[in-house]
Formats: sequence, structure tokens, C-alpha cells
Amino acid sequence: MYSQTKKRWILFLATLAVVGGASFSTTACFGRRGFVSIGTAIDILPSGFVTVRAGTGRYFYHQGVFYQPYRGGYLVVAAPLGVAVPRLPSGRVMVLVENDPFVYYRGVFYQPVPSGYIVTRAPLGAFVRSLPPNVITHRVNGVEYKEYAGAWYRPAIRNGDEGWQVTDPPERR
Repeated sequence: MYSQTKKRWILFLATLAVVGGASFSTTACFGRRGFVSIGTAIDILPSGFVTVRAGTGRYFYHQGVFYQPYRGGYLVVAAPLGVAVPRLPSGRVMVLVENDPFVYYRGVFYQPVPSGYIVTRAPLGAFVRSLPPNVITHRVNGVEYKEYAGAWYRPAIRNGDEGWQVTDPPERR
């Protein structure tokens, strides 16, 4: 027989799966193993979250995921430009663009600073091997482009590795 706590936990995870439209493992909703889609609503923040600010906006951050208050709970939102976070989870990748260092993690680019990392725009020319699962696909002039959080990517090969390169949005002919 399940305890009351286990029943609530199962109901909570089932609600996340229905509301968020994504697949979850028990830690995925907190951004560790799975991917949490922007727009996913949760009831409680994960343990260990930190409060961060961008301009006048207040956000909650945990393991690469940003949240804002929403209807008595919290909503996963896009990484706000300019916000500083103290640390990034494992799985981040260093990316050099014209000798400028960036860190890439699940569709978001950061610039390292002494106190942590600052969310920045995707730098043109940056090459990454993977994109988040919920990118938007566009076929323009016979080429398949991907779009995520305002950044456009085109297929590319660098040093024999297939991946995606940040580009300007293509012009349609």
C-alpha cells in the first residue's frame, strides 16, 4: 500500500506530465536528467533553487532551469538575458567564438564571469553538437533550420563532427 506522501508524489509527477506535455523521470522535472520544456507548470520549486534577478524581474533558478511565479505555483520560462547564475550543472560545454569563451547548456549560452555565468544571446558562428528536443524546425530554400529561444541554427560540420551553427535567420526566396 502506498503512503499518503508517495500518492501525492505520483499525482504531482502525473500532473507535470499532462500539463507540460513532456516525458519525465523523477528528477527530470528538476532539470537534472530529462529536459523541461518552457511553459511547464510545477507546484513547488526544487530543493536548492536560488533567486536571481534580471532588470526588475525576479526568477528562481535550479540546475539550468528558470522559473517564475504562476497561478500559485511556478512556470518554466526562457533563460532571461543578462541574468547571472552562480553555477551550471554538469553537461555544459565550452564554446569558443572568435577566441571569446562561452558556455552552452541545453540551448542557452552563458559568458563566464568571476561570480558565475551570465545568460547571453547566442553568438553568431557558435557550433554546438546538440539542441534541445523542443526546437522549432523550419525548411527555408531547401535547407532545414532549427530555432530555439530566438536563436537560429543551420546544419554544420566542424572537425568531422555533425552539429548546428548559430546563424542569422535565413531570407526566404
